[in-house]
Amino acid sequence: MAASKKDEVIRAVVAVCVLLLAVGEGLGMRAEAQAAAGGCVSQLNRLLACRAYAVPGAGDPSPECCSAMSSISQGCACSAMAITNSLPSRCNIGQLNCTA
Repeated sequence: MAASKKDEVIRAVVAVCVLLLAVGEGLGMRAEAQAAAGGCVSQLNRLLACRAYAVPGAGDPSPECCSAMSSISQGCACSAMAITNSLPSRCNIGQLNCTA
């Protein structure tokens, strides 16, 4: 059965946020960056409950994942997406085109 557009968006946001968490932890975020991120970091940390659902072919998300998704503010989600969208150019690689 095909996933709905909302499910696809949720999975994309979860994948991006889990990636940001891994990169942030792996590189060690600077203290001032952590302070600026404030509550967004704790919101994104809750998305670890969704990591199993952020891959193609995953089943429906768990209640814990859905709760984590519903607790993320629009500002935090949009900031995470903006950061992720800027990474390819910051790494000197081409932008991804997921609609093609």
